[in-house]
Amino acid sequence: MNSSIDQENDTMSSQQSRQRITTYRTLLTKVEEIEEENELGVKTVNEVGNIIRQLNALDSQLEIKDRVQYSEEIFLDCMVLSSASTILKKCVENVDVFTSTYEPTEFTEKLNEEISNENEEVQPLDILKLLKYARDVIPEVPKINNVFGTYEFNKAPVVKQKKERVKVQKEPLVRKQPEKLTNVDREEKNIEQIVNLLYNVLKEEFINNKQEPIKYYDYVIDTQSFSDTVENMFYCSFLIRNGKAQLDLDKHGNPLIKPIGKSAAKEYRQNGGANSQVITTISIEEWKKFNKAGFLQKNKKK
Repeated sequence: MNSSIDQENDTMSSQQSRQRITTYRTLLTKVEEIEEENELGVKTVNEVGNIIRQLNALDSQLEIKDRVQYSEEIFLDCMVLSSASTILKKCVENVDVFTSTYEPTEFTEKLNEEISNENEEVQPLDILKLLKYARDVIPEVPKINNVFGTYEFNKAPVVKQKKERVKVQKEPLVRKQPEKLTNVDREEKNIEQIVNLLYNVLKEEFINNKQEPIKYYDYVIDTQSFSDTVENMFYCSFLIRNGKAQLDLDKHGNPLIKPIGKSAAKEYRQNGGANSQVITTISIEEWKKFNKAGFLQKNKKK
């Protein structure tokens, strides 16, 4: 009996997780569409605010300790929140405090001209006529009588003696080297620059290949460094996530990659498609089999 109940609970949890993942992907698509429109007005701020409120609603469905088992949801939540914060930062930087031309004096003069009639003289109001009505509206202060005991002159107040403060010697301060903090904004800008560089190389090699998809490993492999190869594969996943590249397989199952334009990516989303981030893996044994320098490696030498 208990096993059947546990199975039902697991089924419900997996269904709810799939629903949340679908909602996260929808929000990520909305954020990417807003980022492509590149409009930095009040409408954009309201749209991003609505997306963040939906994120908070999804986060409130689970406690922090229960969210550990749903790593995909945590990843999508970070992606949406990071993109939304980038858009809001651009909106704030675009605000110009000197664009306001509001003059209070000019506004009052125009308002006075609109509501007043030049042919009629405005008669002053007799405020005293409102006195009888004001008495009923304004509450009176209640009368309070304080009762105190009799003062005895023989009992003088005792002056309290102040305690002498003992001066505590402070320990000498030791200078500590400040901790090295990572500038998140600088890292995001560096990632964006690297992704743009990868896209330019991919686009150039795509044109050189007669606009045919190029082999994925010919693009990312660095024969001199395994770590650089893994790093190229990592940044290449951002190209696919941002809709700037597409990953396919040929008839032999080998991965191919090609650049995608903004118009094609927008049409893909309008037809119900959603971008996804694909991170590939490679072992050292597989990496050693490649002897030909990749396109990114050649561009780095330039």
